Amino acid sequence: MKGLSLILLLGLLSSVGHARPVVTVPHTRPLTSDCVAGAALEYDVPLAALMGILAAEGGKEGEALGNTNGTWDLGPFQVNTCHLNVLADQGFTPEAILLDGCMNARAAAWILRREYTRTGDLWSAIGRYHSRTPTLHAAYVARVKKHLARMGKSGDVPEVVKP
Repeated sequence: MKGLSLILLLGLLSSVGHARPVVTVPHTRPLTSDCVAGAALEYDVPLAALMGILAAEGGKEGEALGNTNGTWDLGPFQVNTCHLNVLADQGFTPEAILLDGCMNARAAAWILRREYTRTGDLWSAIGRYHSRTPTLHAAYVARVKKHLARMGKSGDVPEVVKP
């Protein structure tokens, strides 16, 4: 955790004057479609949902973006640092989430599965992936649906992944 904190601190100091603080460090493993598909299967979430989230988030391996609330979004799926403690309990390290595209996809799938289990509704889970603030859910879900439509996917994400 010390390494990630130092990286984020350096980024914060070096990003004075930028609209949103950005830290970019070399990544260890790129995100691939196989990584995303594997994460969807591992955590039993719809692949289309993960692809929609990935398109909506638009992050990059090794990139951390600062938020106005003091948290950071890490990697391709922009996994928020507010999840790091619970993700650590699942064996994810902050460095791996930031630097390893496949681990980032797995962390995102784990968060989506947790929210889906809590809510019982996939679209609510997708909204809560972005924020637990209810007023922010609808706009985020609309953004994910828009990206799914662009990708030629149905706007109605299937509730269950069939292997």
